[in-house]
Amino acid sequence: MSNIHPTAVIDPTAKIDPSTVIGPFTVIGADVQIGKNNRIGPHCVIENTTMGDNNELIASAFIGVKPQDLSYKDEHTRVVIGNGNKIRECVTIHRSTFVDDPTTLGDNNLLMANSHLAHDVHMGNNCIVANCSGLAGHIRVEDRVIISGLVGMHQFIRIGTMAMISGGSMAVLDVPPYCIAQGDRARLVGLNIVGLRRAGFDRKVILEITRAFKRMFRSGKRLEEAMAELEAAPHCKEVQHMIDFCRASKRGIAPAKKSLHEANDDE
Repeated sequence: MSNIHPTAVIDPTAKIDPSTVIGPFTVIGADVQIGKNNRIGPHCVIENTTMGDNNELIASAFIGVKPQDLSYKDEHTRVVIGNGNKIRECVTIHRSTFVDDPTTLGDNNLLMANSHLAHDVHMGNNCIVANCSGLAGHIRVEDRVIISGLVGMHQFIRIGTMAMISGGSMAVLDVPPYCIAQGDRARLVGLNIVGLRRAGFDRKVILEITRAFKRMFRSGKRLEEAMAELEAAPHCKEVQHMIDFCRASKRGIAPAKKSLHEANDDE
């Protein structure tokens, strides 16, 4: 018995592993490669996409459709998806604007209902994007990031490893690794301590990250000066990652809220 529902429409050039299940009224276009043991629910549209193994698309997801970019000129661009992702209802992932840099989604991510990854987004592994959050074009998201519901994200920003963006925020500047950002416009309010503990980080490492955060964002010093002081003393690789991330910023780093009172003023 075929794993492809008889109402599905499959382009004859699409390459689909026989173990993959495709639900009713789904459309698979040309230039699609789908690996093993994927479950693709009803009413999905997949175009110009390479997909790995063990992904689940619940229903009505649109993957690899044209980017919402006026500079796009019908080039043969694509989306590349890894393994073990859960893509919920009505998720949209648009293919890239340029041929040599596809939109990418890594492994073991959860994209909740109505979330959106725009053209040229690069998302790492083990991330969560909650309901109705949208990532604009050219955003870079590192591993184990949590983007809460109803978050808007400006094009070209970067979100560092294990950072968290609180619900309803508008992120317009880079959010460093391990930090929590919230508000409109999103500012740093602390560290993702719970996430670090759950990930098994050693207490000493968490303490080093905490001290680095305070020196970089709470000491009143210029960021470059604070980072130089941190590098001058022994420090863990996680602190170095924070420094390297900030130094590589082109849009700028989200500033810290100075006090709880200031944090509440923006909410």
